Amino acid sequence: MENYVAFIMIMAIACGILDLMTDRWAILQKQLFPFILLLFYGLLIIRYYYGPDIWTYVPHYEQIPHPSVVWHHPDQGEFEWGYNLFCSLIHWIGLSYWGLTAVITTLYFLAVYLLLRQLPKRQIFALACIVMIDCHMLFHENRQCLAVSCFIFMVLLLQRRRYLPAVLLGVCTVLMHKSGFMPVALLLASSLLYNYRQEAGIYTVLTLLLAAMVVLPVQRISGSLVQFLPLPEDYILSISHHLQLGRQIQVIALIYLLVLFGINMYLLYAPKTRYTWIALVALVGMVCVVVFYQYYYLLNRVRSYFVPFVVFYAIQLMSDEKHSMAVPYSSLLKQSLMVLILVYYSHYSISLLHHSRQLHAPITRACTVFELRHASQKQIRDRQMKIANQYWQEDFMKSSDNKL
Repeated sequence: MENYVAFIMIMAIACGILDLMTDRWAILQKQLFPFILLLFYGLLIIRYYYGPDIWTYVPHYEQIPHPSVVWHHPDQGEFEWGYNLFCSLIHWIGLSYWGLTAVITTLYFLAVYLLLRQLPKRQIFALACIVMIDCHMLFHENRQCLAVSCFIFMVLLLQRRRYLPAVLLGVCTVLMHKSGFMPVALLLASSLLYNYRQEAGIYTVLTLLLAAMVVLPVQRISGSLVQFLPLPEDYILSISHHLQLGRQIQVIALIYLLVLFGINMYLLYAPKTRYTWIALVALVGMVCVVVFYQYYYLLNRVRSYFVPFVVFYAIQLMSDEKHSMAVPYSSLLKQSLMVLILVYYSHYSISLLHHSRQLHAPITRACTVFELRHASQKQIRDRQMKIANQYWQEDFMKSSDNKL
């Protein structure tokens, strides 16, 4: 298979179309949802030494010290202390690197299932959106996928008023990946709105600001300004690295704008209800989209924490038939948004296929556990590590078209 990520994305697009075709059969959609979730879970869990990031993740995992050493020396690990300790525990119980990725994938899909099962309808389309948007994270980014899983579990516990375990999972989110401090801190700050009623005006302002961001030229964030942030040095270096790339006009801005406009319209005509934890996370997520829109490299890191909740919130808001009748052209708005998402990611999938053909390293070619029928674990590992090294040496960041 030439590009495994594009294949999964095409499968997600097909599931999105399936959801549209079965719109009249809500019970059938609910029955299909667990099977489709298991399908994506299975396709992702079978990946084996896949992607460019194994170049650092595999040696780190194979050489990880005993948990007691990691516990007493938190500053000596290559990555964040929480991720180091997690890897050490998994390695200590005897699982291979594939076992590590399988555990992380399982935690993520369990969290997504517990969230999406609360939706009254369109669970399949919600899952398809999450997979399409966060496909790269699911395949390659172990630390962030683990941090996002902790964050989802944290919000689910906040829903149930289980505040102590929620706080512990918030700490785990930050310890698993540097980017975790932003969604946790912003959610805590937004909790001041918890007892207030939701207003459409916030989304009106966000829609106008995003439209302005598309029109105005990219402004480089000064390195001196970043240095003044009250964060550890490694966090400052990471932020500076992610601010290297930016782009003013992006096609995905149409989706962002339509989501903001749709939420704004439905809140405008819906009864004024108090914020829920999911509504707060969705609001914070859209604020991040607007603020970091032009810096897509940084936004892609932060966005993953909020994608499941924005998708959930938008679908929940737009699925209420009684409120939909009050919104002008509600059916057109919903269908336009769904079709636009499917068209955009269809184009994106084709772009992925074209891009993979231009690489020197066959980094996107599928590698699954089924290859163990024809080769040993060491042979597959060494081959994939060689491909990953070739990618970093010859293909990564060779284009400077979007550097600020």
